[in-house]
Amino acid sequence: MRLDNILFRLGMASTIPGARQLVNHRHILVNGRIVDIPSFRCKPRDIITTKDNQRSKRLVQNYIASSDPGKLPKHLTVDTLQYKGLVKKNSR
Repeated sequence: MRLDNILFRLGMASTIPGARQLVNHRHILVNGRIVDIPSFRCKPRDIITTKDNQRSKRLVQNYIASSDPGKLPKHLTVDTLQYKGLVKKNSR
């Protein structure tokens, strides 16, 4: 699954274009490394987080707080306190 789509599904962005912008502006880490390619393919057990600075966390904080946890796909998990998402398995 694409990173921008996962960010949107996790509730870290309100739209897919907004998720693309978060990635392009280097606010997102996958397994502890900055990824700036929105089409990056995530694999099972990938951990998606924000950079460890206030600006990055603030951008994601409002979206996570307003998202509905009931709409989260079964193949994704989100930790709202640490701004962290986990890909449990492939979406198919």
